Amino acid sequence: MARKKINETIRQKVIKAHESGQSMRKIAKEFSIGLASVHRIIKEKEPQKGQKKGAKKEVNIERQRRIQELEKRIAELEKKITNLGVKKR
Repeated sequence: MARKKINETIRQKVIKAHESGQSMRKIAKEFSIGLASVHRIIKEKEPQKGQKKGAKKEVNIERQRRIQELEKRIAELEKKITNLGVKKR
């Protein structure tokens, strides 16, 4: 038996329903399509692995920048603490 084609309108509705937090099972039931089809539609919408790496790299660069700023701030605070200890004596 041939499968029923899922048109673009249904695909967009499935994606919107998923983004709104609706479960895949509920979406499948609502649109009378298989759970595997819902899963496939959602998966197709997500960026490919190669695209994720670029975004991940940007996040890592940002994280490293924040870490460096925090380490700099910690060093400054340690100096202040040391100076305060010296002044009290």
